[in-house]
Amino acid sequence: MSTASVDSKRIEALVEELKTLEQDLTTADICCKRNVADQIASIRTRLLGLLADLLATGDDATRRAAAYGLSKLEDSRCIPLLADSLSDPDEGVRVWAVEGLSSCGGNAALLPLVRALRDESVYVYYSACNALKSVDRDGLWPLIEAKLCSKDITVRKRAAKLVGDMGEDRAVPHLIALARDADRGVRYEAVEALRKIGDPASFDVLADCLEDDSRDVRIAAIQALRIIGDIRAVEPLVAICIENEDLRIPALQALKEIAGDEAVTPVIEALDKARELVSATAEQVMGIVAESHARVVS
Repeated sequence: MSTASVDSKRIEALVEELKTLEQDLTTADICCKRNVADQIASIRTRLLGLLADLLATGDDATRRAAAYGLSKLEDSRCIPLLADSLSDPDEGVRVWAVEGLSSCGGNAALLPLVRALRDESVYVYYSACNALKSVDRDGLWPLIEAKLCSKDITVRKRAAKLVGDMGEDRAVPHLIALARDADRGVRYEAVEALRKIGDPASFDVLADCLEDDSRDVRIAAIQALRIIGDIRAVEPLVAICIENEDLRIPALQALKEIAGDEAVTPVIEALDKARELVSATAEQVMGIVAESHARVVS
């Protein structure tokens, strides 16, 4: 069979036929089951070999179809082939490779799936991220822990998002460190992850992040403090309400959830007094300006 004659529909049909045979085997007569099982296993092995050849020699469309076929076999023997395919130049091949690794399961698929977190394609990355959320956490944790300390900004950022989505509390010390990262994108994902995990141990760094030079990080820190609910957040949140109009609404919402509805009243009163003070001060300044102008004219 030439590579030019292969398309995804033909491969899909072959895989479906194989799965149908394997399903039929479960109800076959016990006398012929072993012989039939051997034949089906032979067909599976030959199909796997064909797909491997196509993956290595075909054009983009053929490699994509081959990767799709391997992803549907759910065979641990596919893992090395799919892992190698994560370096394929075609995005579609890499997406199917991730899907296949996810369907194969087992610890052997973890390392290549973690490697896919750094893929330049958002589709490949999201597929890998979703696959990793459903695996055994104890097996995954050492691999992800290493990525949280990576020199690669993208890897640190994506690893932080992943552990946050997973609610992985073992990551909290690393996330606290990443909340002070030089890259604002990393800091944002770290703060967001701390919000999702909600560990009180992160209070100090979140309070510091209220003064971050990134607006996104500051908003994320406000939301994280709201979730944690530590009463120590009241003073910095009140300061934001009074001093920062841009962040006033989320800060007020956080203050309300932490300290209750009554906590908003003194803040509103302070804002009214601040506006009155601004108005009175402006009048004084205008008076000084008027007097100065009058002296110059005279």
